[in-house]
Amino acid sequence: MTSENRYVLYFQVKGTCPYLSNNHSTMMNLLIFQDEVDSRLYSALISNGWRRYGKEIYRMECPGCKLCIPLRIKAESIQLTLSLNRILKKNNDIIIISNPPEFDEEHFRLWQRYSIWKHSIPLKDLKEDSYKNLLEPWSLIFEYRDNSKCRKLLAVSHVDPLDDGLSSVYFSFEPDARGRSLGFFSILAESYLSSFAKKAKHLLLNKEIKGESVSHFYENRIQHKLGRDDAKSQAADNDSEDKRYYYLGFWVPGASKMDYKARISPFEIAIADENIDDPNPWKRFLSEKEAIAYLSKQKWQGLSLTIP
Repeated sequence: MTSENRYVLYFQVKGTCPYLSNNHSTMMNLLIFQDEVDSRLYSALISNGWRRYGKEIYRMECPGCKLCIPLRIKAESIQLTLSLNRILKKNNDIIIISNPPEFDEEHFRLWQRYSIWKHSIPLKDLKEDSYKNLLEPWSLIFEYRDNSKCRKLLAVSHVDPLDDGLSSVYFSFEPDARGRSLGFFSILAESYLSSFAKKAKHLLLNKEIKGESVSHFYENRIQHKLGRDDAKSQAADNDSEDKRYYYLGFWVPGASKMDYKARISPFEIAIADENIDDPNPWKRFLSEKEAIAYLSKQKWQGLSLTIP
């Protein structure tokens, strides 16, 4: 494939911020691809802060605001809180099944129920075409089902395999199952899956992963770290040759819809420092509080609008 037919359009789109309540104007850089996108090009875009919706790859560049901050985590580094431990145990009975990105009526109906409950979108606006924008040839679908005889569908996650892990595209769950905290469980589960899948699409396709396996992974990590002090453990995580990440998309500090992404730590955020000659924009933080303190010190554009 030549570079000429990898994308058909590159342009900027003006709009209004969907995350913050101040209705400020936004500017989105947009690439629209046609046909298949080679994995290296797509991975490079994601690792540099771009996101995907359908064949559109976008990045925010809003005037006076830089709060759409790309965030990623590494399963080996995650510090489990009591709350996260409870979520893991609560979902030990789940089976995660990976599927190719094909339209499925059951998935579509769940997405509709979730969108009505979570975002108050009228049913008439939840058409098949909109749902199909989540499906692309290079993506995967994870079904979250209970381990009963009927294997009831609880959630559907759309993810993209990358050269260095997995990228979350969209997650929807059955509103009746909201007590399971499936959103946070999916972050832990998919971080775990990204950590061992060298060729994620081929290794994971049509496999079944038990919720117990996810719990055991984190339990073993805790046991492994008990024999080392915090400094040695942190250094080992940072120096790990297997740099595989789970990309959660944009963290928007102060936005209720997006702030949850910084509740699992440590995490890395892509914040290029203009005063440092460093080609790697990713910086690691041990907590949301530490990240906010750093951004405040840098007088990060837009932060004063959301963080007192």
